[in-house]
Amino acid sequence: MKENYSSLVDPFWGNGAVKSRETTGMARGWNWLKAQTGNTHPGTLMPFGWVSVCPYSGAYPTGYGKNGISSCGPAPQIFSHLAAWGITHFHPIGTGNVRYFYNYFLCTPSSSSANTTRISDLIHEEARPGYFKGTLKQYKTDFELTCTETAAVHKYRFHEGKGHVSIDCNTAGLRLHMGTYSENIDCCSAHPAGPGQWNGYVLVHGIKIWFAVLVRGRYSCNEMNNGVIEYDFEDPDVELTLGFSLTDLPHAEANVRAAFEAGFEKVRSNAMAAWNHLLGTIKAEFHTAEEKKRFYTILYHSFTKPCRHDGGYIDFVTMWDIYRTQLPLLLSFSREHARSILLFMVETIEKLGHFPIFYFMNSDLNAENNQASALVIYTLCDGYVRGILTGKDYPRVKAAMQKEFACVNVKGKSPTHLLDLAGACEAARIIADQCGDHEYAAELKILSTVWEKAYDPSTGYLIEDAVYYEGNYRNYSFRPHVDMKKRIELAGGKSKFLAMLDDFFAVNYSTDEPFSREIRPGYFEAMNNESDMDAPYAYLWCGRPDRLAEILDTIRRFHFTDGEGGAPGNVDSGALASWYIWACLGIYPLTGSEFYLIGAPSVTEAALQMTHGKLHVTVQRKNERSIVPCVVEFNHKKLAEMRIPVRDLEQGGELKFYLR
Repeated sequence: MKENYSSLVDPFWGNGAVKSRETTGMARGWNWLKAQTGNTHPGTLMPFGWVSVCPYSGAYPTGYGKNGISSCGPAPQIFSHLAAWGITHFHPIGTGNVRYFYNYFLCTPSSSSANTTRISDLIHEEARPGYFKGTLKQYKTDFELTCTETAAVHKYRFHEGKGHVSIDCNTAGLRLHMGTYSENIDCCSAHPAGPGQWNGYVLVHGIKIWFAVLVRGRYSCNEMNNGVIEYDFEDPDVELTLGFSLTDLPHAEANVRAAFEAGFEKVRSNAMAAWNHLLGTIKAEFHTAEEKKRFYTILYHSFTKPCRHDGGYIDFVTMWDIYRTQLPLLLSFSREHARSILLFMVETIEKLGHFPIFYFMNSDLNAENNQASALVIYTLCDGYVRGILTGKDYPRVKAAMQKEFACVNVKGKSPTHLLDLAGACEAARIIADQCGDHEYAAELKILSTVWEKAYDPSTGYLIEDAVYYEGNYRNYSFRPHVDMKKRIELAGGKSKFLAMLDDFFAVNYSTDEPFSREIRPGYFEAMNNESDMDAPYAYLWCGRPDRLAEILDTIRRFHFTDGEGGAPGNVDSGALASWYIWACLGIYPLTGSEFYLIGAPSVTEAALQMTHGKLHVTVQRKNERSIVPCVVEFNHKKLAEMRIPVRDLEQGGELKFYLR
């Protein structure tokens, strides 16, 4: 029987305050710099789908739930229990203060006698991939939600037999009690398009979102007042379908018509099937049912952004977060999106001159450009080494890369921008070499040595007296590098570098103090943040896969747990979640390079549908608690180094771990 992977998923994972397990040993010395919540939402959406639909309380940052503003430390509660004003569309996922919070087109269903000037209790919630249901208690209405990539379908049951639905086209951002986190619709235009039908657009943050509305159910009145579309229904059960487009009104009308004609049950079935198919590209087994459910729950939260609309892709929020783990996961396991998203990146550079670090549904293309430089080139390289892009694409890709490099400005920015630039030059060199452009590759090879300027040779760390984003000079000093051999020499040799690593990971940390998630600047951020998520893998260049295995095991067991408090920090568009998936599988994508790094798996076995073939991961353990690889074989050959060429692994085969 075909397994239903969607049934293993908990969409509510990560939207509450962190509830990680109490740690021991070195993990007590790790740093909890950022907000201690995953900031996810449980609303319905398709895999990488543009439209999301979720109850709206005005909480931070997704609009769902009970949390207030938190950029550092525990998330405060602004509600004592779950409540909602209705249902909104489009939501950030796992982010912190991105300044643009969506939550457009607030739909409020209510029985005729209900008072909707006050927020309603939200009860009887249930969620599965592609489906959400609940009850607005004081509004005396049950609701069900599902969606396509470009349309939302609402199903309402009014407890009093008839009711009212309002669609507030003026809604944007978070509620007024969030202060500066509220946003405004710049312009709203809507008109009737037939019996019970409305269409138009809203202009918000310089972007036009076209919409169209269709309803199923008898109504006595429908009209628009001050940007609010209102229906009075005579039936107890009604359907409301909203279609959207960033292209034009005909696209929005086609999108709403397709979803309306399919009907709620068909749209829900299609959404759940799409999720089951994508989740099933990774078939993983574990020692316990709880571990398996956690894995597929977190895999689901890895496949939400960026999202496809009818004119391309949106919501790269932000490239800084997703380029190392989440985009490689997308390229390897979502063949439907892989090539089209890479070509979209190229098209965007052709139009804009660069690919924004923060590519949200707004016209501000320079937001967050202090985070990093030229990250799109890493992803283009990942596409080439996987064979998704080919030599036929090279002239166009080369021109795009040259435009991207021309926009890079590292002057006055963090030394990490030099590391970004060096890695991007090395990634572009790999593409050029692979496509036979050896002259350009030689130029890039020389340029990739710029990384040396970021380090202080007297300490072996990055330059201390500089501004760093989300961390300090130590957090970025152990980033796997374009030339790790030379980088270790710069640190004073392997023994010195290993000692620096051990200090960073608080290997010898000991305390009798009660367990707490304290801020300890300059130490590993415990997957509470992404800035040093690659750092554990630096142990491979010191010949210490055992230490890497210990760190991975600690993070998996203590920092990723279940339920609403299961995420150790902001999931950030799936970046943190994707790290966990790679860590469980025992391989790690060194983005912008030709290699996967080998870690220490927690699966008992797995079958992975890679880009060009099926990879079988098998694990033999000396005992149940064995975590350290003593031998790793790929296609029956023992690995001499803890890495495998991406192109080889993506062809499939057998990867076998022997753990002691």
